[in-house]
Amino acid sequence: MPQATSTARRRLPLTASRAALLVNGSDLEFREMVHNMLAFAAAIQEVRNRLGALIGLSGTQYTILNSIARLSRGTPELGVNALAEHLHLSGAFVTIEVNKLVQAGLVTKAPNPDDRRRVVLAVTAEAERRLADLTRVQVPANDALFEPLSAAEFKALRAVIAKLAGTGERTLRLIEYLAPTGTLDDVADHLPPVV
Repeated sequence: MPQATSTARRRLPLTASRAALLVNGSDLEFREMVHNMLAFAAAIQEVRNRLGALIGLSGTQYTILNSIARLSRGTPELGVNALAEHLHLSGAFVTIEVNKLVQAGLVTKAPNPDDRRRVVLAVTAEAERRLADLTRVQVPANDALFEPLSAAEFKALRAVIAKLAGTGERTLRLIEYLAPTGTLDDVADHLPPVV
């Protein structure tokens, strides 16, 4: 039993090193925030999947359809690249999913008048009907999901999330650089020397 006590009291290595992420030299609050974010990400993903299922789509297809419907209002020549950038997804993946929505009769693709190699995306009347019907569940679901936030907190959260949304791809490339084989065996070879 004394062995377990001494192990429990031993300080674990930090999981972050930036001063902005540590409180009194501890990463405990950072870990708690990450775990809360994971819980919220899982919840929002499941909400998206269920909303999509209500209109016969996967969660990703629902997100893409909803984005085309909303973005095309302000960007009449909305194309795959702009859509993919907005959603932080690859153009190839978005193209595959858009093609499924075209086959389902929910999205149209027309040649871009300025560049015939590109297409302009728009939703069909059937898509608009499904999205309008969905608001009967979507609105109360979104209100419940974000219920704890005040207007000021919502504004602050939007700014923070916008900053974080772009860090994922760069972080994945960093992990691939530090551990190119996908194991910890070769990490030491890539780390800068400690001085």
